[in-house]
Amino acid sequence: MLRRIASAVVVVFALFTSVSADDAPLPVDPAQAGPSAMHSEEAAAKAAALQRMRLSMVPNLVLDQSGFDAVHYRIELAIDEVTGQIAGSTTMTARARTDGFNAPTLNFLDPMVVDSVKTAGQSIGWTHVGGFIYTTLPAVYNTGDLFDLTVYFHGHPTEGGFQGFAFDLHAGVPIISTLSEPYMAQSWWPCKDTPSDKADSVDMIVTVNEAFYAVSNGTLLDSTGNGDGTSTYHWRESYPITTYLVSLAITNYERFTRWYHYGADSMPVNFYCYPESLSTALLRWPIAVNQIEAFAGYFGEYPFLAEKYGIAHFPWGGAMEHQTVSSHTYSSFGFNEYVIAHELAHQWWGDLVTCRDWHHIWMNEGFASYAEALWAEHNGGATAYRNYMASMQYYSGGRIYIDDTTNVGNIFSLRVYDKGAWVLHMLRGVIGDADFFELLQAYYNAPQFRYKDVVTEEFRDLAEAVSGRDLNWFFDEWIYGFYYPQYFYSSVCRGRSDGQYDLFVRLRQAQTTSPQTFVMPVPVVVGTGVGADTVILWNNLRDQDFHLVRPDSALVTNLDPLNWILDTHNSETYGVQLVSDSLIDAVQYEPYFDSLIAACSNPAVPITLTVVNGVLPAGLSLDPATGRVTGTPTDTADGSFLIRAAAAGFTNDHKQIHITIHPAPYLPGDQNGDRVLDVTDVVDLINYVFRAGPPPSPLNAADPNGDCVSNVADIVRLIDHVWRGGALPVAGCLEQPTF
Repeated sequence: MLRRIASAVVVVFALFTSVSADDAPLPVDPAQAGPSAMHSEEAAAKAAALQRMRLSMVPNLVLDQSGFDAVHYRIELAIDEVTGQIAGSTTMTARARTDGFNAPTLNFLDPMVVDSVKTAGQSIGWTHVGGFIYTTLPAVYNTGDLFDLTVYFHGHPTEGGFQGFAFDLHAGVPIISTLSEPYMAQSWWPCKDTPSDKADSVDMIVTVNEAFYAVSNGTLLDSTGNGDGTSTYHWRESYPITTYLVSLAITNYERFTRWYHYGADSMPVNFYCYPESLSTALLRWPIAVNQIEAFAGYFGEYPFLAEKYGIAHFPWGGAMEHQTVSSHTYSSFGFNEYVIAHELAHQWWGDLVTCRDWHHIWMNEGFASYAEALWAEHNGGATAYRNYMASMQYYSGGRIYIDDTTNVGNIFSLRVYDKGAWVLHMLRGVIGDADFFELLQAYYNAPQFRYKDVVTEEFRDLAEAVSGRDLNWFFDEWIYGFYYPQYFYSSVCRGRSDGQYDLFVRLRQAQTTSPQTFVMPVPVVVGTGVGADTVILWNNLRDQDFHLVRPDSALVTNLDPLNWILDTHNSETYGVQLVSDSLIDAVQYEPYFDSLIAACSNPAVPITLTVVNGVLPAGLSLDPATGRVTGTPTDTADGSFLIRAAAAGFTNDHKQIHITIHPAPYLPGDQNGDRVLDVTDVVDLINYVFRAGPPPSPLNAADPNGDCVSNVADIVRLIDHVWRGGALPVAGCLEQPTF
């Protein structure tokens, strides 16, 4: 859905403001309305509309209507454009979802008037209060049972601000039209007005002035002149449809048709334009046929092939994705190819698959906005795609998930359009093109979503199934988190004795908002004297160091060069950094060697490493100049200690270093396996070495000096420890490290 406010250069989505064409600004070149112009003013337009009329939708959200599902609506209306009155009936066929059900409640706003209510042809009592029609059926229905309810009504629908049905003029001619998203179908016909309740089909029978043509969803079954100055049009939407997508657009339309060819068949693409705009419509609107073909390739075949796709003029700002017939503003914005692409893409994402509730509206609007970028890519390749995404970068606050859906300004916040599109762009970057486009096709074909509804977590689960990756972290931070990562990067490169090079890279996130740490695969450009290549760094810490071994001397020269992440990034000077964040695991009583790695931008300045909080495990020591950790651990451990890396003239770096020391599988010298070294072990070892006595288990326990031979030297080592408190035996038959 795209809307416009009265501005000559931007499109906004004035959901609840109907503007007469006679008061419109002069048309401008559609090329001036890029994605930022089409999306950026939406929140302001909604806020302005709501200032004119504050209508709380809280009852809509808290009333329990879960006892039934609508199966079919038959809407019959007679519209008088002179008096602004509508009169008619809505018959709902519904299915009970619980046993013992007999109290369906429908949404229907004042000032519309209920005249009577019937079920199975029998009049029943009703109450119309607070925007609801309360009824009690004369029979009780169990789960799966069908029942019907017919409401007869008349009146002039709500006007001003929160409005879903409008009487306007174009070139002095009446134009009657609807725009019901999100909660305003109930302003002109009784229904269960929630996006998750899709009727299997809808019949729209509307009687209007015979000078007008009435456009609605689906297929035109009949149009009849009544001989009294009116005509009746009968449209049927045979695919499942939610209430806010049911539409009417009625005026003296000029009509023309193009055809979308698929396989050996064709589908009509019908256009309904104001007569004064015919030449422009003939030039601009048929691009929709090419876009249907392109999106069918990206997503799957157009989802309403048995009916049509269409575009109809209406006086509201921007455009609206009414199922099978989008409504577009009369101004040049309504002819913008990216507005056309956006509303067309909604036929897949919003109409075929609909967000279950308005908390997840990004599943509609973010997908349609992203489709605009795919259309740019279809025509101009990767560069055009990246440029289009760059024009939708969103750096404001809020999160994509909508917490408060009682405020329409929240529901249609800009972040669901632009940042929602960026979520898909970033997901493509994370899982790759092959999996991403397979995901879109799987989403289109999934029976649990097709002509049904969805929430974010279900799409996440499908993305995980297709890609084989855990993506919970991704959706948590980008759908439920706020803002974006602010990266700082630095690097230093040092030659090695083996002719290779150590490249040390530091990534730092500086944002103070939530999440304070974004987990992302971050592309960095590593440049050399002869070229550059891109390396992906898995960044899951707020401050993180990376050590890369390379065949050439290189530094990081850029971060995220193709803009796969919604971020800001800047370089900074590499100071002194403790690169290591852990030591390799050790085994109790076994000789140990590992090194802590530190780097400095000035290789001439020595770095000193010091334990400043906590202690090294017993038996291990740290060389402050080389970072080597050596010794034989005498106890188990699983913990950390704080190390400081210091270099003259630089700010010290500190890092918690983790180490795990696993229990020894045996105690060297312990011949009888009782985990105690005593005289019994000495006797058993002498017996084994000199008298061919039974060997210990494991055999290495008979080698307490660790030289891979059990002999008198081992006996001496064990006697020295047991009687004289000499050094502990060491694990047997292990090569000693050389430094």
